[in-house]
Amino acid sequence: MNGTSASTAFPAEASSSRDLVEVMLGDCSAPDADAVFHFLGDHFDSDRGEAVPHGNEGPRPAAWTGHFLVEHSPADVSGVVLAGTVTADLQGCPVAVERLCRTLDAAFTVDRVGKVAGDQEVEVQLHLNNP
Repeated sequence: MNGTSASTAFPAEASSSRDLVEVMLGDCSAPDADAVFHFLGDHFDSDRGEAVPHGNEGPRPAAWTGHFLVEHSPADVSGVVLAGTVTADLQGCPVAVERLCRTLDAAFTVDRVGKVAGDQEVEVQLHLNNP
């Protein structure tokens, strides 16, 4: 488990929690994806453990996913330096996704590219850049 907020393990019941947000990162380098996931893991419980994104040599673009339990908004957030822009797709309950967006806003320059709202879920696409 990454981070200081993490308990001993990602809770099994988290998969049904309204506070669970799926994060997919793409259009970026593996080190930038790792920086974003490490930042999120410092503030929220995650299913990623110590997984480090790896680049691929194939013709398909790399994308990395993780699930984060966003039960609160962290009080103290510092900026993160990236080599380039990271595209982040967030999906989950509107309240939890908004908490995660506010947390990312505190650490990065965030451009909200798109939003799709459903009955009980929302999907948001962001571009993350250096603060």
